[in-house]
Amino acid sequence: MIPSQFKEKSGVRSNSSSWGESADNYPLTSGRGKLRDEKGGGNERTNLGTAQPIDEPKWYRIKSNYKEFTDTKPRFENPEILRWNKQESWGKRTWQQAEESSVPKMVGEGVYGVGPVLAALTVARREFYALYVQQGLDLSGGNRKKRKDMKGVEKILNIANAIGLKIIEASKHDLNMAVESRPHQGLVLDASSLEMVPIKELDPPAKCDLRSPIWIALDEVTDPQNLGAITRSAYFFGAQGIVLCAKNSAPLSGVVSKASAGSLELVELRSCKNMMKFLTSSMNNGWRVLGGSVSSSALPLHEVEAGLPTILVMGSEGTGLRPLVEISCTQLIRIPGSITIGDTESEVEEKGHNCFGQELNSFFAVESLNVSVAAGVLLYHLVGEDKKILMEKSIII
Repeated sequence: MIPSQFKEKSGVRSNSSSWGESADNYPLTSGRGKLRDEKGGGNERTNLGTAQPIDEPKWYRIKSNYKEFTDTKPRFENPEILRWNKQESWGKRTWQQAEESSVPKMVGEGVYGVGPVLAALTVARREFYALYVQQGLDLSGGNRKKRKDMKGVEKILNIANAIGLKIIEASKHDLNMAVESRPHQGLVLDASSLEMVPIKELDPPAKCDLRSPIWIALDEVTDPQNLGAITRSAYFFGAQGIVLCAKNSAPLSGVVSKASAGSLELVELRSCKNMMKFLTSSMNNGWRVLGGSVSSSALPLHEVEAGLPTILVMGSEGTGLRPLVEISCTQLIRIPGSITIGDTESEVEEKGHNCFGQELNSFFAVESLNVSVAAGVLLYHLVGEDKKILMEKSIII
């Protein structure tokens, strides 16, 4: 009879193993019983039969881990079963059918905010496609600004109903996605883009009893926030309009309209292909062309006569006016500050800035105002005696 350990294996591996059988048969004892050999040899041996079982948490944990690694289904029933049959779904992607997005799809561009939307609907320079209103919009709080916004919302809804504009309610999340999380105040107007009138020159200035006309020409201002702030100042101080470069200027988007508090919808907008030719031709028609500059050779603002027909030219952020545009100006003017570009180190120290020295003098951003702030300061001076009357106008919010 062939011993079982020498029998030919069947080729099918069983789920059990000698290790598992040994683990099941291994006694858990509290100690070892000692018995004397019957022959009196004096040797001691362990009495396994009389051992008493005890609790061994560590041992039970090992046995439970072993059972988790064994197959619950015999391999010969399903040869292709994975070794880790309990985790056979690992690595599989779970696909969910995508639902249609509820974010508003703009036909034109989004004009957002109470002021810009109200101004756009009032002036009606754009074509309107739909008005999106936030669900559950509540502006009836005790805050004064909220009460003012609520009046604006009521006017907007009345105008929309009067012209038959489609009003669609949308969640705050969807409106945030539509305007890239900008402050929309619960209102987004889907409208066409503003169109600028191309122009080659300004006609000779007409006589005005109240004040001399002022236009602002922006030479490649690309920041929409700056463009919006300049537009707001231009409207507040009574400028006739704004002339932009046809290229390399910020587009007249909803961002500009919001930054201008809606005044972008109200001011006259013109565009020119060649800023130098535009300035030269307008100068020949009787306009004074003043270019804002930070150069020490520019005329200080307090020495500039106010109340004359003027085109105020402002340059781009960081670089200022282009050289050819500077040449096309009648005069360069500057706003005097504590430090002027071009000062020597000794001049800087005389002005009380010796603690910073020449290093501060070379830091351009500190030595000049933001282009929108500079435009507001220059406009305030150039409007002359009429600025007191203009200051009584209500600020658009």
